[in-house]
Amino acid sequence: MAYLSIENFCKSFGEVSVLRGIHFSAEKGEVVSIIGPSGSGKSTLLRSINFLETPDNGVMTLDGEKLFDAELSQADNEKTLRDKRLNFG
Repeated sequence: MAYLSIENFCKSFGEVSVLRGIHFSAEKGEVVSIIGPSGSGKSTLLRSINFLETPDNGVMTLDGEKLFDAELSQADNEKTLRDKRLNFG
């Protein structure tokens, strides 16, 4: 099982779709590089993973626990995130 898993991340700003169905996973201790041309969504993906942006769609799990699920209400996602931030470094 992957330590970090991102499934179907999507993010739009108005009419501009920046992330479209991003999927990836990483094992604990694995180094992952995100590469692409300017404007391809690298920073938006990282900001979404760090909850500086809220994805429009998708699921993120860390060590088997859901950190974000777009199907849940914003209040449920915020509560889960508040609980998990105590252990983030």
